[in-house]
Amino acid sequence: MQIQTHKRYDVMWAELNREQQIQVMSALRLFMTNQNKKQLRIHQLTGRYYPQYSLTAAEDLRVHFLKVIKNKVVLMLVGTHDQLYG
Repeated sequence: MQIQTHKRYDVMWAELNREQQIQVMSALRLFMTNQNKKQLRIHQLTGRYYPQYSLTAAEDLRVHFLKVIKNKVVLMLVGTHDQLYG
């Protein structure tokens, strides 16, 4: 799987604390090996974030991404639920 990042994701990533960055990296490693893993709670978003998808990196930490082609995604946003939807 090929993963790219959007510049907004990069800015939001830099604002995460070290523990959150580790949680995101762990979730992304799991995502790269098995996109159907239930613990990631991957689902397509609606409304202003459609057609992006969301995955859960930790209890209150989400990563938004776009599927470009079958094995390529672009990470769009990362943050807590409140940061992304509040």
